[in-house]
Amino acid sequence: MHSGQLDQNPYLQQEVLTASPLRLRWMLINRAEELCRLVAQLWQQDNLSEAAGWLLRIREILGELLDGVTDKSNPASASISDFYVFLLRCIGEVELSQDRLQLKTLEELLHIEAETWQMVIQNNSENAPEADLGDRVLGEIQELQQQANEVASQPRAQLSGGSSEFPPQPAVPNTPPSYGSNLDDLGSSFSLEI
Repeated sequence: MHSGQLDQNPYLQQEVLTASPLRLRWMLINRAEELCRLVAQLWQQDNLSEAAGWLLRIREILGELLDGVTDKSNPASASISDFYVFLLRCIGEVELSQDRLQLKTLEELLHIEAETWQMVIQNNSENAPEADLGDRVLGEIQELQQQANEVASQPRAQLSGGSSEFPPQPAVPNTPPSYGSNLDDLGSSFSLEI
């Protein structure tokens, strides 16, 4: 995080410094989702250069999330890594084509992941034994992967105005997370061994 932004928001600074790796992960995911909405607004305002900067920040967040999956011996690591690689490919397509539907799909996938990690955080106390925590996280991640595969396999509508069989997507809340909008660079590197 930029040190100036941490200084401006002591609550955020304290939250980042005291958050568990699971909570930091959730905060990053929420920020990436929030930035997807910001990019869509900037595109509507024809502010392409600022939107490109925020797309780069989303890419950095996704890279950080991918880097946090380090335990190669855990069978869930491969699925989680594959999911983040898929999200990185999505952001790459969005950057190249400025495809609003692809951006919306990315936002929805991040929303599903954020909900899943929120459930993981709620279902796990800080005092849970590490092995038990890993088993519960694995179950939550498998549910996330199934939901993400369902969303990703749905046909996309064409921006050219053609008809589409694209089913209506669930509404994504358009409210920013409670910790504010100064999460441009959440924390330094952290690792989640899954």
